[in-house]
Amino acid sequence: MSTNNHVDEIATGVVPSVMTRDIGLSGVPSIIQYLGSFVMTTMATAIAAGFDRYEAIPNLSLIYVLPVVASGIAFGLGPALLSALLGALAYNFFFTAPRFSLAVADTSNIWAIALLFVIGCITSTISATKRHDSAELDRLHFHQAKMQVYARAMTALRSAHEATDLTRSVLTSLFDAPVAIVFVHSNDALKIEGEAQLTKLEMEAAKMAATSNEFVSGGVYPFDQSRFDFWPAPTKSDQSLVIGIAFDRLRRPENADATVEIIALMLCATLDRHEDQTERG
Repeated sequence: MSTNNHVDEIATGVVPSVMTRDIGLSGVPSIIQYLGSFVMTTMATAIAAGFDRYEAIPNLSLIYVLPVVASGIAFGLGPALLSALLGALAYNFFFTAPRFSLAVADTSNIWAIALLFVIGCITSTISATKRHDSAELDRLHFHQAKMQVYARAMTALRSAHEATDLTRSVLTSLFDAPVAIVFVHSNDALKIEGEAQLTKLEMEAAKMAATSNEFVSGGVYPFDQSRFDFWPAPTKSDQSLVIGIAFDRLRRPENADATVEIIALMLCATLDRHEDQTERG
């Protein structure tokens, strides 16, 4: 398989089936998530009104737990809490005396409404936590599948340039963020592959990572204006290698460090192998 095919395979997700699984609805715009919670609570109110019209049902308020659970699983904690609040208000407005008013005539109904809201909060927290754990597990499987394809592809490459191209491809695919691979020579000259528009400060951060052999975080003093996080990738040559990724600071993956470090090790091993073959040739 050619290098371009390897790159296409990783970039387009032609890997084990776990890669095509839906990781959740976290990518849906927030306004759509909250609107979805509102619609589900409205539907629960319509169902409750239908039952209440023909027969008095005890614990009618429990119907409002359903949209809370659904919102927590589908959208997360914020929309689920909104659903819990709307459910408590809707139950008070439509089904407690005096009806069609937020006033409460019976003290016992105050406790019922408060209990409904507390149950909703607890349920939404549990549902959102389960959803988060499930999403993280899916992301882990997603990364593992990509890494398997990457590792197999690296063994078949014929040049160092192909190795860096493939590495940038898999990192971009994994994190959906700009990637730069920076070679720092002994005279401090830089060779940048990928995201070439690095600022002067970002270049200094890359050099710092190379010389200190330690991770350098963007957005933190003295590189608080740097978009990139930089990981050193030690090789046996006289030039240092640094991998830079410009994460969205609000959506930085929890497992990014371990993943990038493993990829850096595989890249360095491949580059060292090609250098040894070149010297022997």
